[in-house]
Amino acid sequence: MCIDILDDDSLLNVFYHCRPPVALVEADGDRINPFDGRWECEYWWYKLAWVCRRWRCLILASPSYLGVSLVCRPGTPVADMLAHSPPFPLIIDHNFGPGMNVAEVEERILLALKHHGRVRRIRLHDTSSESLIGAIDEEFPLLEYLCIQPPAMTALRPNSTLSLPSMLRAPHLRHLVLFNFTFQIGSPLLAGLVTLSLELVKPSANFGPNELLQQFSLMPHLQTFMITFHPSSSVPGKSWRIPLSTQCTLPNIRWFGFEGRSAYMRAVLPRITMPLLKVTEIITMPVTLDLFDLTTSILFTLRSMYKTENPRPCGAKITFYDVDIAVAMYPHQLTGMPTVRFDASCLNLDRILNFTAQIFGEIRTVLAEVEMLTLEGKASSTTLHKRFVIPTGWRELLGQFDQVRTLHVSGGDLIERVSGSLLPHDGESAIELLPKLRVLSCPEGSHVGESCRSFLAARRNAGFPVTISHH
Repeated sequence: MCIDILDDDSLLNVFYHCRPPVALVEADGDRINPFDGRWECEYWWYKLAWVCRRWRCLILASPSYLGVSLVCRPGTPVADMLAHSPPFPLIIDHNFGPGMNVAEVEERILLALKHHGRVRRIRLHDTSSESLIGAIDEEFPLLEYLCIQPPAMTALRPNSTLSLPSMLRAPHLRHLVLFNFTFQIGSPLLAGLVTLSLELVKPSANFGPNELLQQFSLMPHLQTFMITFHPSSSVPGKSWRIPLSTQCTLPNIRWFGFEGRSAYMRAVLPRITMPLLKVTEIITMPVTLDLFDLTTSILFTLRSMYKTENPRPCGAKITFYDVDIAVAMYPHQLTGMPTVRFDASCLNLDRILNFTAQIFGEIRTVLAEVEMLTLEGKASSTTLHKRFVIPTGWRELLGQFDQVRTLHVSGGDLIERVSGSLLPHDGESAIELLPKLRVLSCPEGSHVGESCRSFLAARRNAGFPVTISHH
């Protein structure tokens, strides 16, 4: 074979370029999911090592150059692997799924954690095991990534908060993702982080806006930040009303997300400079909370983003679910990640519609360049039929998009409801809403009924025809 003529250095260089990229934090649809990330590709060197003795010896002799690690996952015979493999760095990645022998799995993980000087990454999903969490009460000199997420039902219980061991030290930690943990904002674990995600935090007096801002000033490498507050928690209101004196710059932040307590972030956001901000996940919240807080937060983050090279959004997508709505704004039509995404939830979907229209009304100047709008119905057909029958909310919502040229509508016969809302009312002009609309797009096989045909005829008769397109 031709590859056999390569010298060892050249062959090693080929192996180096065979390494697949490992995404520690990945995009999940329109969102960045700090709990995601494909680690299976860390097995990449296994097959190469079995090709022949020469290849195996080269790989085993150059673990640092090639970034070779041993992966401990469900089904891995950890004891045998540790006994018969070289002392390579360890990756512990376990999802405690149904039907799993939890005691046996925990025994394997504890065995790997005893080699704390070799552990490079830890991801434990669906576990709240005190023995596993207690086992990281050591110094982990190689640890780069730590993610612990308890089962969903456990995480939502008011008194189920977990705590990291006080003696945990990880000087090379770069990605920290914790779910339902009590956390000290001044922890030494934070200094070198690139990713920090604190989900279902129970804030306290030492976790106020000033404390968070002070910690941000000590985290110059931070690129991804997410914080969500536990629904059962409350923060002393006084701590939010104290005048904030701290100003900080996050010079490398690309993605900023927060959920739950808009007043908290309304206090924090004006004090932060984020010159490279690309994506903002803005508050999943019940619409009973303060509309002013939410719109202020949205406007601030948009202003921060548009001070940089980021363009104003050219595309927007509004997705309706059974009890909530998701809005995403895109820099280039609907390609790539949205620059801004926010959710609102309420059992009354008509109220969500009106709430979203109010938000868009507050940020209307930002929507001036949106030329492509997508309305997506992922609620059940029954929900859409029963709850979106009054066109007023639709008209208020669509009235914010003067520059839209293409409207995509899909899901649950939504096109009929939207078309009916676009029809002129009480002597209005046929182009009162979406005056620049030229294309109405819907999936192949969608129901195009009387409302849609009437809308198309009204536009055609007014001299502003709209073409219907199926995709």
